[in-house]
Amino acid sequence: MSEWLISIVESFRNHTMARENLEPSYDSIIYTELGFGTMEHSGIYMSDGEVIDLSGDGRIRRVSLKEFTGHITTFNHEIYVPCYPDWDGTISTSMAGYRASEKVGESRNYKLVMDNCHQFCAGCVTGDFENASNFLWMLKGVVQQEHGEKVLWKKWDWKTEYN
Repeated sequence: MSEWLISIVESFRNHTMARENLEPSYDSIIYTELGFGTMEHSGIYMSDGEVIDLSGDGRIRRVSLKEFTGHITTFNHEIYVPCYPDWDGTISTSMAGYRASEKVGESRNYKLVMDNCHQFCAGCVTGDFENASNFLWMLKGVVQQEHGEKVLWKKWDWKTEYN
C-alpha cells in the first residue's frame, strides 16, 4: 500500500475515533438497547448527564445516564447518539428539550407498543404527542426529517465522563 493511501486511511481512522465519543447536544434524541439487544429505550438528552424519558410505569421523569441505562437487560449500557454524516458533531432537535421539560412530572398511559418512549420522544421533536412513531425506526425517521439529511447513530461511551 502506498504511503499516501496509508496516510489517508490513518487520518480517517483518527478522525472517526476522535468523534465517536462526542457528548450529545442539548435536545438530542438518544437511545439504549434493552432486552439484550432485542428492543430499545429512548429519551431526550438535556445536558450534564441528564435525560428526560418516559418510564415503563408511564412517568415522565428527569434521570441520570446511569438510571437511563440501568435496566437489568440493558446491553452494555451503551447510548446511541445522532451525528452528522461528516462527523462534525452531534445533532440536536429543535424544541425537544423544552417540550420534554414541560412534561416532567406528568404521566401517560404507557403501553409497550402503542404509547411508549419512542412516541414520547417523537412528540418532543414534533409537538404532536399522539403521533404514530411507536418504534425506534420510526423515531429515527422523525429525527432525520427534522434534521433534513442523513443521520448517523454512533455509540457514546458516557461512562468515561459520567461514572
